[in-house]
Amino acid sequence: MKNTISPRQVHLDFHTSPLIEGIGSRFSKENFQAALKEGNLSSITVFAKCHHGVCYYPTEAGTMHPHLNFDLLGKMIEAAHEIGVRIPVYITAGWSALDAEKHPEWWMRNQDGTPMLTNFDLNAEANDLKPNCSWIDLCLNDGSYAEHIYELTREVCDRYEDIDGLFYDICFLTEACYCEECKSGMKKMGLDPEKEEDAKYYYIVKHQDFMRKCGEILHEKHPEATIFFNSGGADPNRPEYHDGSTHFELEDLPTSWGGYDKMPFRAKFFDKTGKGYLGMTGKFHTDWGEFGGFKLQEALKYEVASMMTYGAGCSIGDHLHPDGEMDMETYKNIGYAYRYAEQIEPYCLHGSSTAKLGIYLSKDEISNEGTAKMLLEDQVDFGIVYQDNFEEFDTVIFPDCVVLEDNSVKKLEAFIRNGGKILVTGESLVKDGNFQLDLGLEYQGAYGYDKDYIIVGDALAENMVTSPFLAYSPATKVEVKEGEVLANVMLPYFGRTYGTYCGHKNTPYNREGFDHVAAVKNGNVVYLAHKLGWIYKKFGSAYHRQYFLNALRQIYKAAAFQVEMPSAGRAAMKFQEEENRFCLNLLYASPVSRGAVEVIEDIVPLYNISCYVYTEKKISRVYLGVGKEELPFTQRDGKVHFTVPYLHCHQTVVLDVE
Repeated sequence: MKNTISPRQVHLDFHTSPLIEGIGSRFSKENFQAALKEGNLSSITVFAKCHHGVCYYPTEAGTMHPHLNFDLLGKMIEAAHEIGVRIPVYITAGWSALDAEKHPEWWMRNQDGTPMLTNFDLNAEANDLKPNCSWIDLCLNDGSYAEHIYELTREVCDRYEDIDGLFYDICFLTEACYCEECKSGMKKMGLDPEKEEDAKYYYIVKHQDFMRKCGEILHEKHPEATIFFNSGGADPNRPEYHDGSTHFELEDLPTSWGGYDKMPFRAKFFDKTGKGYLGMTGKFHTDWGEFGGFKLQEALKYEVASMMTYGAGCSIGDHLHPDGEMDMETYKNIGYAYRYAEQIEPYCLHGSSTAKLGIYLSKDEISNEGTAKMLLEDQVDFGIVYQDNFEEFDTVIFPDCVVLEDNSVKKLEAFIRNGGKILVTGESLVKDGNFQLDLGLEYQGAYGYDKDYIIVGDALAENMVTSPFLAYSPATKVEVKEGEVLANVMLPYFGRTYGTYCGHKNTPYNREGFDHVAAVKNGNVVYLAHKLGWIYKKFGSAYHRQYFLNALRQIYKAAAFQVEMPSAGRAAMKFQEEENRFCLNLLYASPVSRGAVEVIEDIVPLYNISCYVYTEKKISRVYLGVGKEELPFTQRDGKVHFTVPYLHCHQTVVLDVE
């Protein structure tokens, strides 16, 4: 099947109360098309059915919005196609207020029979304030509610001649459902609803059935259409839901959903899947559904350039006013970002990563993101180990709590035998009280303190304090059988309890208690006893980052490039085989916390950035992708050196190979 995504998309929410009148009364083809053109869009996702449970077209399968008197969805599809813009169609799945009201039997249930709810109070009075994002969760386990979704899908696919794609929302809310339909279904499959593992298995199998059936209905009439299942469908740790989608949309919203460094490592994972992927942000100041909230143009430009730096197409969220008139100020802002995006697309959206450093993702997103942040802030490019493809990398990092399957351990041992290097942190590669492979260490559990201290040796002392510095999560206790100790743990006098405490916070270190291992190097292996990814994401001390990077450099010498930028700088490089060129993308902005969100406002330009690209390929020309300004360069002994004269927000440097 053809797998096409459009790189400049808007996701146009339209969750619109049945209490509001005049729905679509100000919609016009001219206004809609003008907004799409002003925004420089190649695609826009529009609504067939929203979380309120109402539809925006004449329907027999569902309920049309009571104050809509024409086919709004059809008019949007016609208008977009007339100017060559793709227009996937949105169908709500796990949240639908009208369906929840009419069909309590469709509610998801906890094991004790209580309903599964998202910020919803079943006992609230009509005049009580309603929290943001407040819905009753509905069961998609291929039962009667799913049949309703299939019927709606079939109706949309039959009604419209040219469907570009479908986007299903709120699909994977939890890991198991215990509604009566699910319990009956489990028993029919020979499963026991009282066993958690059986309930989880049933949930996965039935959600896979749901995705498959939706895809079959769509592709029977529209074989080239895309399909995506949101809310867990683009989670690196839930690969069981990846096959059902033709592409991925990474819903990260950096302002209020985890920050600007959540998206890069997720993008690097989905780059390995062979499917297209989009980054998602919003035009909003905060997040979804915010009427009247705006980002600055430069912030949107940075976010778009950041997505593309990591190989992703772009999707910007908007929310249409109930009267159907597109807000032109919104599309001026989006257009500012997307006109720049169009210029850098040739250098970002294809090619292979040059990174020789890999991260093996753990089940803990905090550890993954913290590890990635330490690398990103030092402009150390990395990839993700996908399906145990260790051999793609020179060095692999195992952050904090990775546990491998037995066959993965064998592949890792072969990787190390063949010269591969690994850096292990915290309790990674520990299973059943033992290390999963021979690191020259014996696992001994925990010291029993809530915090401790690190004191570095000479090998890790560059740009570090040599005094003991606080670790906000305690070290794993290990005994060294073989290897060189690079840093020690210094223990506190005692842990902080009501019976033993000192001052306001943590107990000071005991100078007598430092003969414990914090870092050790054994051949091609470096082990760090602290959960440094988790610690850095939670506390952000530059000394933890420097300690981690100093340890990494004990074994990792194969970087494809080096750039001299402050910690807010970001860099990634691809090699485009067809064009026979390297594309080095540089970003710089410094988000600041304001209230509950991260904001980009003052993007300060950088000047005269020294860059090195390490390659044996003969480089014939170095130039800027936007503007084509040629840069002087030298190439000696596999090192290409050049200086980028100016960087404001984003810059692409192209290195043509002879």
